[in-house]
Amino acid sequence: MINLPALELLKEQVSINKNKNCEPVDLEQIFLAVLDTNRSDFYSKTYYLSSEDRKELCTMINRRNLGEPLAYILGRKGFWTIDLKVNEHVLVPRPETETIIDLVLSLYNQKQIQVLDAGTGSGAIALALAFERRNWSVYALDKSQNAINVAHDNMQNLDLDVNFLRSDWLDPIQSLSLDIIVSNPPYISADDSRLEADGVIKEPLKALVADNQGLADLNEIIKQSYRCLVKGGRLVLEHAPEQSNLVKEFFEESNYNSFEVHKDLNGDKRVSSGLKL
Repeated sequence: MINLPALELLKEQVSINKNKNCEPVDLEQIFLAVLDTNRSDFYSKTYYLSSEDRKELCTMINRRNLGEPLAYILGRKGFWTIDLKVNEHVLVPRPETETIIDLVLSLYNQKQIQVLDAGTGSGAIALALAFERRNWSVYALDKSQNAINVAHDNMQNLDLDVNFLRSDWLDPIQSLSLDIIVSNPPYISADDSRLEADGVIKEPLKALVADNQGLADLNEIIKQSYRCLVKGGRLVLEHAPEQSNLVKEFFEESNYNSFEVHKDLNGDKRVSSGLKL
C-alpha cells in the first residue's frame, strides 16, 4: 500500500467526502490536529501519516459525518481572543455571542465592577470579559456541574480568576450586588427544526431548549435580574432575532429603562440590554 503524503491524502478525502458533513475546511482542521501542526507548515512541508494517525483520522472524519460538531472532535473552540476547551456537556461558542462581549467592553472601562454570567456553559462570556478586564470581579453560574467543570478547566488554562457557582438562574444571588448581568440562555422552542441541523443535533438539549416556545428562561432571567442589580446596573441578554419584540415587553414589565436591541455581525437582532434606574 502506497503511503501518500498527507497533502495528497487530504485532497483524496475532500473528493471522498464531497456532499457530506465533513467539508474541506473541517478536513483540513482534522489533518492539522492529527499531525499536531499548523496550516503554514502543513502546506510548506511534507508530512506522512502513521497507521495510528490514519485510524484516528478515519474516526474523526466519521464523527463529523455523523453530525458531531468539529469543536467536540478537536476538543477546542476559539471565542473572542481566547481558546476554549469544549465537549458534549457545553454548547459550542458562536461568533454571534461575541456581540455581548463587544457591547459590554464598549460600555464599561477598566473601573472595577461586579459582573455575572448566568448560564455560563464553557465559560466563554465570563472568561472573555475576565481576560479583557483583569480588575473586574467576574462571577459565573450554571445548573450543570459538568458544564462548570469545563468552565473551571478553561479558567485554569487561561490563568484567570472567575468565581463559579452551581445554580438554576439567580435565586442565590444577593440583591443589589451586581453592576452587570450577561446571559446567553436557552431560547429555542422544542419543536424548532434548527435542532436537527448539522452540529446542533449533537449539542446538549437543555442548553438550547426552553419552555413556552423558547421564551421561559429569557423571561425568568429578566424578572430575577432586576433585584440583583445596583442602581444604574445593566442586563445584557442574547436571544433569537425573531424574539426581540417579546423580549422588549419582558424588559418593560420588569421596569427596565433605556432598552436597546443590538445587531450581530450578520445584521440580526441578537442582543438586548436594559438599564435599572
